[in-house]
Amino acid sequence: MVFKVRFKSTIKFNIHNVFFVELVLMRWMYYHVVWVVMLFGWLMVFMNRLVISPLLIPIMKELNLTYTEVSLLVTAYFYAYILMQIPAGYLGDKLGRKKVLIVGNAIWSFASVFTGLAQSFLQIFGFRLVTGLGQGTYFGNDRPLIALNTPKEKMGFGQGLSLTGMCVGMALGVGLGGYFAQNFGWRLTFAFFAVPAFIICFLVWKLIKEPKTDYSASQNSRSSFYAYSLVFRKRNFWLVSLAGFFSIFIFYFLITWTPAIFLDFGVKTLAEASVYSALFGFSGVPGLVIVGLVSDFFIRRGWGRKIVLMITYFAGAFFMVLFALSLEGKFSLWFLVLTVFLIGFFLWGTYPIIYAVISEVAPHEVGGVAFGFSNTIMMIGAALSPWIGGLIRDLTGSFTLGVYMLSFLSAIAGLTVFLVKEEST
Repeated sequence: MVFKVRFKSTIKFNIHNVFFVELVLMRWMYYHVVWVVMLFGWLMVFMNRLVISPLLIPIMKELNLTYTEVSLLVTAYFYAYILMQIPAGYLGDKLGRKKVLIVGNAIWSFASVFTGLAQSFLQIFGFRLVTGLGQGTYFGNDRPLIALNTPKEKMGFGQGLSLTGMCVGMALGVGLGGYFAQNFGWRLTFAFFAVPAFIICFLVWKLIKEPKTDYSASQNSRSSFYAYSLVFRKRNFWLVSLAGFFSIFIFYFLITWTPAIFLDFGVKTLAEASVYSALFGFSGVPGLVIVGLVSDFFIRRGWGRKIVLMITYFAGAFFMVLFALSLEGKFSLWFLVLTVFLIGFFLWGTYPIIYAVISEVAPHEVGGVAFGFSNTIMMIGAALSPWIGGLIRDLTGSFTLGVYMLSFLSAIAGLTVFLVKEEST
């Protein structure tokens, strides 16, 4: 469908490619509902997941922990989160994604409340494990819902837009977490951030339809085995999962330690350091949407998504080098803040392309396991990087060496993507 607007010349807009024009013209479709609900869900999940980042310093002081020890409270979440990826995807394939999402969200909300009541390192560690179990149900069921309901020519945009909740949630989690911790203490902060999970449960129950056709075919073990084999034989599945591992490793190194990095740089208060760190989250809104749209444009032109993904990784590597140089005193605080935003823009931009590629190689009836398995590979980076970052800080007294390492890993990810074979269009 072509829509013509006449000013001095005729401008043609392809309505099916512009989300906001669809909304203005009341072309509200069910897949838009799915996008928005999943967006809001990610916002709440990431608020709770990342609120611990600015709380590490007060927890460390209260419990007399080192940087390496307190980083284990971050990785505890990811141990459980990783273990849940494949089981949660399998349960969604077999029992229905809506049920798994509702139960999982309820679990992590209660776990967050009890984290604020914990009295020891081991208790916090245990409740963060349970939080990871609950939130581990989300990815393997939300990404297949997006893939099943989104038109192929809008897959990059749909995957990207629905993930913007991560960016805003992360920014609010880090930014508000630092504010609440400074004014009300870290315990009340955990309790406050637990409340929104119940809103997610209601929205999923009320607005999301159970996609029966998505998992009914997987009841037959022979057909599901064949569908799994189709995915795991795909070279692109393994390559983009490996590239995603590097993205996640870099991401959680930075978001975990950025408040501490700003404090080391000379920022005076935790609240101020958290606000600067929150830019890493807000940068993802334009990063996810713009890069997702650009990748869809390349697909429509028959150029594939590969080149866009390579550019995002190499650009991210470049700005990480500048970030490290800033930490060495080469540049000012405001240049450091700018590089945080630009690193976030390109790093977030890798995700919609990675998930779009996985959706193209994974049959819908086994989409939960495919996305869950891929995310298991990726999230190993989240379990490792906060601990490695804390260890580097303890050994060297600075995060600079770690940031240089991240730049190298981003370049390696770009070279990994070079090996991806474009699917025929």
